[in-house]
Amino acid sequence: MEGTELIRLTQLPVIEEHLRGLKEQIKSRTEEAVALVCTEDTLADVKAVRADLRKIYDEMESQRKAVKKSLMEPYEEFEAVYKGCVSDAFRDADNKLKDKIAAVENDIKGRAEQAVKDYFQELCQAERVEWLTWGQAGITVSLTDAKQKTLSTLRGKVADFVVKVAQAVNAISEMDNAEEIMAEYRQSLNLPQAIAAVSDRHRRIEAEKEAAERRKAQREAEAAAVQRVEAVAPPTIDLPVQRIEKPAEKVCKCHFTAYGTKEQLTKLKAFMIQEGIRYE
Repeated sequence: MEGTELIRLTQLPVIEEHLRGLKEQIKSRTEEAVALVCTEDTLADVKAVRADLRKIYDEMESQRKAVKKSLMEPYEEFEAVYKGCVSDAFRDADNKLKDKIAAVENDIKGRAEQAVKDYFQELCQAERVEWLTWGQAGITVSLTDAKQKTLSTLRGKVADFVVKVAQAVNAISEMDNAEEIMAEYRQSLNLPQAIAAVSDRHRRIEAEKEAAERRKAQREAEAAAVQRVEAVAPPTIDLPVQRIEKPAEKVCKCHFTAYGTKEQLTKLKAFMIQEGIRYE
């Protein structure tokens, strides 16, 4: 294998056939290398075999890259010509047609959406739910729906939504705490959730009122107990306070030597000053 041109640039089928002829030689060479026993005594020989295999492989890789480059150069030249003569024109035309189609379809969708929005506003006024917004309806206008001449599907969705809200509003008007429930409902458009929120709020308010009443009753009971105790307590007699003079304490003197850190001795000095102890 050494000293010969392993890959020749001719035609791809010829190159492939040549590689298939080399396959058995390469397989035999690599299997023989892998079968070597590597010990301290044979380490240098195994390294040499590995280096030889890597040299052959690097040479074949270099030739493969050269073949690839030689094969790709004419294709890249062909591709550049093809791009200029064919693909650029088709892509340019496709993009322009795409933009034209999108402009028309967007116009169709826009007109349909505006018509449905107008119908939505009219229906909201008729049902006396003018506070509703188009965004709350959550209705999407697709191109398929927009192409319908009567927009019946979209109008049906709008009618279902607005009538459902109007029915909920009418039901709320008959309930206790209607104003609070209505305020909650306008935020979520979920009647059970609005009722539950108001009911929970009232339960918490009532619980707080009961707790406040219990605290008030407890304070009143404590005040009454104090008054009863004061009512039965014997009268107090204010006696003159006689001031007793304390005899002056004898001042003693002692000598000592203190040992400690600077911080400890500083604290000792401060303590003696604080206690009025004279020292020399």
